Amino acid sequence: MVDMEGTIESYLGVSDATNKNIIVQLMSGAMLEATDYCNLLTYDIKLDSTVVKMVIQQYNKLKTEGISSQSYSGVSETFIDGYSKDVMDMLNRFRKVRFLWLGIEWNSLLNRTE
Repeated sequence: MVDMEGTIESYLGVSDATNKNIIVQLMSGAMLEATDYCNLLTYDIKLDSTVVKMVIQQYNKLKTEGISSQSYSGVSETFIDGYSKDVMDMLNRFRKVRFLWLGIEWNSLLNRTE
């Protein structure tokens, strides 16, 4: 199991309490987002390394929300929308297919007599 919080703090060089709290909040949200995206009922620790990357990307985007690109002093920056392809590929490996029965109850199919 990955020490997600410690790994993220170390990677980003975060040591103050304010930024640590931001990381904890981003981590919690990323875990829920990954669980929901993968159609899982509960969080799977196999997603830890993916969540670490998600949080790092979210943290790096703070204060740039809504900006697609910017240019200053001859330097141009372009921001990606959403997560990188790498993160999406990792999430898709864990994604489960969800079937919708469109109003048909499973029990009625099992108890059907014809």
